[in-house]
Amino acid sequence: MEEKNKPKLSRYTDPTGEFSNRSLKLAEWYLKHKLLLQKIGKNFLIVWCVVTVGYSFGYWTYYLSYGYFKDQNMMQHQALEFQNYDAIKPLYSAQSLQVGNIDVYNSVSDLYDFVAKVTNPNERWIAKLTYKFTYVGGETESHTAVLWPKAELPVATFGVSAGAYPSYPHLVIEKMDWRRINPHSSTNIPQFVTEHTKFAVENFTFTPASRFSGIMNHIIKFELFNDTAYNFWDPEFYVELFAGGQTTGFIYVSLDKFKAGDKRIIDLRSWVDNLNVSDIVVWPVFDIFDKNEYMPIGE
Repeated sequence: MEEKNKPKLSRYTDPTGEFSNRSLKLAEWYLKHKLLLQKIGKNFLIVWCVVTVGYSFGYWTYYLSYGYFKDQNMMQHQALEFQNYDAIKPLYSAQSLQVGNIDVYNSVSDLYDFVAKVTNPNERWIAKLTYKFTYVGGETESHTAVLWPKAELPVATFGVSAGAYPSYPHLVIEKMDWRRINPHSSTNIPQFVTEHTKFAVENFTFTPASRFSGIMNHIIKFELFNDTAYNFWDPEFYVELFAGGQTTGFIYVSLDKFKAGDKRIIDLRSWVDNLNVSDIVVWPVFDIFDKNEYMPIGE
């Protein structure tokens, strides 16, 4: 009885089993509302286009009339705020050497020694320079020198033959090589320099030449003590001679296998007329940052 009261469409049974009543109802609903659905979809697309295109058009209008000029202004301010790396580059590169007084000392007969005090103002740069001295009427041969960081050292050329006292001497740096010290290899440069240049002068004596006593040349004698913890193959030194606080000359000294704790007697001779020496200063002038300067342990 209840089956007869149902609508005929609800009582329909597909003999193939492929088309259910629910599918039939949905198909019927779609056909009835097809035109409405198409209208809704069309209106939605129209609204979507109007909104998106209208927003884009409005934004471009805003950008061209206001935003573009704001961006240009911002770029100008950013350019002013950025660091001028070309201007600050010298802060990160090596600064030029500072050349002090240049002096010429008579060593013997018509031979002269040229000496200049040069300062390396850099904290982590080692300077290796190829140099020569010029003077009125001539020039010296080229030599090399190494300047440690934050150090003032004499740069010299010895035994230059000249017919007369060389006037207006000038130091010419022909080539400059900079070597930056790796922070991982040495963090405290001043301490490193101090520990590797502890050479003490002891028992200095000066004996002037005297025909009456049979001393044909001046004798500068002292003991040089290696107070470092390092052994050196053949370290080089300049001995600066003083008389009453004034420098009177320089003498070159090279030692063979100067080991830690060694004390060497240095006996120097000079033929300079009327030389007087009241004190001396010994300058190490080898490259203390070069591993090849040091003897291996056990040598």
